[in-house]
Amino acid sequence: MASSGNLVLILVFLAVGSYWMAILPVTSGGIFQTYGERWINRLKMDARENEIATRNGNDSDIGVQENGDWKAPSANLGWWTWLTNVFRLPIVSVFAYRGEPTNCPICSCGINNNNSRIVGGTNAKEGKYPWMVALYYNNRFICGGSLINDRYVLTAAHCVFNADRSLFSVKFLLYDRGRPVPESFERRVSYIMTNWFVNAVVFIMNDLALLKLNETVPINDHLYPVCMPVEEETYAGFDGIITGWGKLGNYSFPRKLQEVTVPILSSDECRNQSDYYKFQINDRVLCAGFPEGGKDSCQGDSGGPMHITDPVTDKYVLAGVVSYGYGCAKPKYPGIYARVSRFLSWINFNTRDACWCS
Repeated sequence: MASSGNLVLILVFLAVGSYWMAILPVTSGGIFQTYGERWINRLKMDARENEIATRNGNDSDIGVQENGDWKAPSANLGWWTWLTNVFRLPIVSVFAYRGEPTNCPICSCGINNNNSRIVGGTNAKEGKYPWMVALYYNNRFICGGSLINDRYVLTAAHCVFNADRSLFSVKFLLYDRGRPVPESFERRVSYIMTNWFVNAVVFIMNDLALLKLNETVPINDHLYPVCMPVEEETYAGFDGIITGWGKLGNYSFPRKLQEVTVPILSSDECRNQSDYYKFQINDRVLCAGFPEGGKDSCQGDSGGPMHITDPVTDKYVLAGVVSYGYGCAKPKYPGIYARVSRFLSWINFNTRDACWCS
């Protein structure tokens, strides 16, 4: 049942929605870029200069078109659903939980396989990040993601916003998106679970989603999951390694997987060194980047991993998930990442039917 606060939001929306809709600008990142821009526009800077965006590469079914016109909800989308999508009231989908798995094999996660746009990045070595997946929607690449066990992929919630589950495919062992190798394969998505919302001034919170695959994937020497972080660890002071197929600066999307390394900042460092509003930097996110910019994730990298290497085990650990930023690699605007260690209980509870590696 909706809370009184949510009902107030809905009433406000109905009363002044046309005014808000009229001021929504858009550049190239779809509805979530638009939401981020609206928030910055209203609070800080001229609309024409905005580039704050979540870092996916696709448009949503509702919201703002590229010409700036407001798109009405689809005919098959109820008004209540549309309103909750606009305001992202905390409504959560539920998996059909089928019990804990049996006969799980012994396996390892996050193996540092050095033999085997990101802005300012380089081509990653083929096979170096086997847990890295490409998320396609209606046969179009939109986001990255990470295999975390034999049955689930972790990505950004904004990548699956208002989407038809049946149109998703998850592609594995895909180093060069234009040249799949014989070992590459794909899975469909059975369920999507999110644990997020956008608050009244429209900034992204809890930007994580679990994708349950229609079949388990084989864990072997060529394909294994990334390791999960220590609970509540921030990894401030570590080097964060971001991987993805996102834009190379303001140019095209690369075919080959890219990687870049940026320093992970503490919350205090991020608040003091960046031009984000202080309330944006909270215990649900991580900041990573250089004060002068130059290296960053970008559109298309959304949902992909930011790893650290564990100093004891030398394994890759999933510290963050690419979420949003103001432009790409701009000074004083480090990338913002969903902090995975903050959501371990939620992840573990909802993936109890999977086999984990250690």
